[in-house]
Amino acid sequence: MILIYTHTLSNRFKYVTELIFKSVLNSNYELTDDLNYFQSKEIPKIAYAPTPINAEVFIYSNPILFETDIKSELPIANKDFENFPKFFASQTSDFLGYDIFAMVFYFASRYEEYLPTETDKHQRFQAENSIAFQYNCLQIPFLNNAILDFSKKIKQIFPTIELKKRSFNFLSTIDVDNAFAYANKGLTRNIGGFVKDVFTLRLKNVVERVLSNLNEKKDPYNTFEFINQLSDETKTALQYFVLIGDYSDYDKNPHFENNRFQHLLKSLSSKFKLGLHPSYFAFSKTEKINEEVTRLEFILKDKVTSTRCHFLRINFSETYRAFIENGIMDDYTMIYASQCGFRTGLCMPYKWFDLDRNEQTQLTIHTSVMMEGTLRDYNKLSSQNAINISLQLLAEVKKHGGEFISIFHNDSFSKNNSEWIKLYQTILKESKQ
Repeated sequence: MILIYTHTLSNRFKYVTELIFKSVLNSNYELTDDLNYFQSKEIPKIAYAPTPINAEVFIYSNPILFETDIKSELPIANKDFENFPKFFASQTSDFLGYDIFAMVFYFASRYEEYLPTETDKHQRFQAENSIAFQYNCLQIPFLNNAILDFSKKIKQIFPTIELKKRSFNFLSTIDVDNAFAYANKGLTRNIGGFVKDVFTLRLKNVVERVLSNLNEKKDPYNTFEFINQLSDETKTALQYFVLIGDYSDYDKNPHFENNRFQHLLKSLSSKFKLGLHPSYFAFSKTEKINEEVTRLEFILKDKVTSTRCHFLRINFSETYRAFIENGIMDDYTMIYASQCGFRTGLCMPYKWFDLDRNEQTQLTIHTSVMMEGTLRDYNKLSSQNAINISLQLLAEVKKHGGEFISIFHNDSFSKNNSEWIKLYQTILKESKQ
């Protein structure tokens, strides 16, 4: 047990101590703002305050954890670092020389994403504008590294405390943006596509379109049996995220009332967990998210409690509040489209803190780590380089006993994608080592 003192038990401070000591270090702790009580105890203790406290472990507190507003100043650190940059440096010497509580809170809460910034064409906060990218630490779970360093130093002072390392967990997730290339798309969409293929002389597409509509198992995107088989063979946890919104330029699954599409979803849900892939325009509209949750629950005859936003579009705090209002308990959107790595700085699930309302919520954030589309389409990497980067990220997560979440799409398992199938198989294999 560790006793932690601070002068004010604010919501932000209570949140970040739970994240550090419960979510990451898996350790027991107690909070107090009673200085007499703190000083009377003969147990491992940490003091966190704006003025020095007589304690073996004292950390100067930055004001951020005792504020309720959102300030626009960005934290800075020395860009020459080992394992992690030290943000919120102390003006005078203390136990660490920087405020680990403020640093973990700032990045885990995604504070920087609440600030005005240039977005990409899909209105997304850009990886290249993130502090982690600018400090070249996006591809390491730098908050986990900081917490690990902190725990080792505490252990040196208090060798009797128990800090339990968590067990590594791997989760394969498949986004179903387009369950079928041609089948079950309806007469109008198929005629339009057929005409376009003929006039552009894409004769292979013409043949595939005809065969797919005669037998959906021949549809090139209908790769689900193969994906499921890989999961069974490697005993890998697998979860699908299904796009079920109305048709648009960005949302192209079959209509949610299509019987064969519904049959596919029911078949998948009989063995694997299915989450919602909120459509392109739903990310900031509570009523659209409600509609799509209702649709999927009606088809599956089961509660839907997990999400990953289509195109990774998210709007703090509106999107997450809408999820909570609709019974969503777990979100997997936290990864950048253009860069793999650790968007939150963490490789473990933790609760979302609503900065606008200054309160912890019951929604759990799961940081996704790599996506095949990022490596292939954004970074233009060869499959071998993609494998190398993915295995580096996997090793980082294993080091902390964290949660490694990969993102692939069902169309990436079509026959002409052998190199990217190899990437997937390599990750599954190495996750078991």
